[in-house]
Amino acid sequence: MRKKVAVVGATGIAGQQFLAAMDNHPWFEVTALAASERSAGKTYADAIRDPKSGARRWWCNEEPPRAVLGLTVQNARDFDAATVDIVFSAVESDAARELEPRYARTTAVVSTASAFRYEDDVPILVPGVN
Repeated sequence: MRKKVAVVGATGIAGQQFLAAMDNHPWFEVTALAASERSAGKTYADAIRDPKSGARRWWCNEEPPRAVLGLTVQNARDFDAATVDIVFSAVESDAARELEPRYARTTAVVSTASAFRYEDDVPILVPGVN
């Protein structure tokens, strides 16, 4: 059974890398996306489109996963992490300090931020090492 996951910071470069890595992944199914209020309420396809030029702001070599293009982006500040099994967070450290403890009350959080890196109960994952 695949785990339901959310990507917070989904419109940024690190969030996009999470989405590309989890496309057709055997363990994870992306069921929720969250980002800043600027993107909230839009479909993911619209959220990564430049409003002025219409160009797609996608920074990965792979195309955006079709499965996420129609998902509605939620406001990261209002996102209910209890709706998923794992949160993959790709936000800056300042935002992580505010958001990630709230998410972690109910759900495991995997983060790219350095905000909690030296806490005793926060493991560090290093690809190729762990």
